[in-house]
Amino acid sequence: MVIIFKRQFNEKYMQLINKNMQAIKYILFSLIISIGLWTSVGHTEEEKALKEINPEEISLEEQKAEEKTKDDKQLAWDFTLKSHAGKNIKLSELRGRVIAVNFWASWCGTCVQQFSVLDAYYQKYKNRDFSLLSINIDEDPLKANRLMKKHSFDYPILFDTFTQVSRLYSASELPTLFLIDKDGFIRYTLDDSQIKQQKITQRVIEELLNE
Repeated sequence: MVIIFKRQFNEKYMQLINKNMQAIKYILFSLIISIGLWTSVGHTEEEKALKEINPEEISLEEQKAEEKTKDDKQLAWDFTLKSHAGKNIKLSELRGRVIAVNFWASWCGTCVQQFSVLDAYYQKYKNRDFSLLSINIDEDPLKANRLMKKHSFDYPILFDTFTQVSRLYSASELPTLFLIDKDGFIRYTLDDSQIKQQKITQRVIEELLNE
């Protein structure tokens, strides 16, 4: 009789323990889920707040990632730079025109040699919805100004003294010429040797003008 009573007591005791353990496991699981959700929301809100406070600190890589692409064509990254005439020029405001964007520096001998070639392109197509933007990347704009006094420019010379735009376009080699179509997409990137091939470059420009 005593043995039966002990057995029944032990079984009830074990059942009670099992129920309590299940309850404890449920509570711990709920706590873990709650902490995880709170942490995730906290990080999200913190990151959002930082971006709202410092919107100008977005990296160039993030800017590039935000630009749209269409049919494997890269939309030209927008920028606003001051010209040698003191006017601010915004790339997107030239939408509807074929645009040639050239990067150069005063210390780049090859760039200086290309001035006459680029001017020939500009004079030939300036009356056909064609724009040429020549971007100087010298840290000291006075160096560019001294060089510009020796040459005449009918197209805008823009100053990228902090090289933000040249880095955005990954223009590490000079000179580099980007040809942008009327919809604002980069269609061709030409290096020094390609810029010199006037017949080929003119054919490409005319192709974009006729689209």
